[in-house]
Amino acid sequence: MKRLIFAFMALLTLSSCSVDDDAANLSYDFAEITDSTFPEFFEAGKSYDLKLTYKRPTTCHNFIGIDGGREDLNSNEIFLYALTSLDRGATGCDSSNETNLISETTIRGFSISANITDDEVFIFQLWTGEDANGDPVFTTIEVPVGDPEVPNSSS
Repeated sequence: MKRLIFAFMALLTLSSCSVDDDAANLSYDFAEITDSTFPEFFEAGKSYDLKLTYKRPTTCHNFIGIDGGREDLNSNEIFLYALTSLDRGATGCDSSNETNLISETTIRGFSISANITDDEVFIFQLWTGEDANGDPVFTTIEVPVGDPEVPNSSS
């Protein structure tokens, strides 16, 4: 009986395998972040919408979203990447018309903890491409927490 069950399971396993893969053949790429809009400063306990402009590699690339994170939980350095997908079977892809490749997205509700002190700075590293060696290149945006000091004007 055990042999019969084993043989049935082996037959079921082998018959469910297929060499034809009908799944989409997708590849994933980063899109260069070309511009951004950040506030001049963050206030503790508030949330902000951050606008990012990105450039898709080709017109066949579809925007997936913004990904990123911190290297550790105690860091105020945040890495951001624009992600795209491409169906490898796509044809007629164009990378020459810059206007068709540029789009904008918004990170909604980026929250600043009420526990943050006024002397802290958030450092955003925006992925902007790769150098000649294939190493990532980032644009750094620093946003302090608290009102920027406004000089007193005396009359």
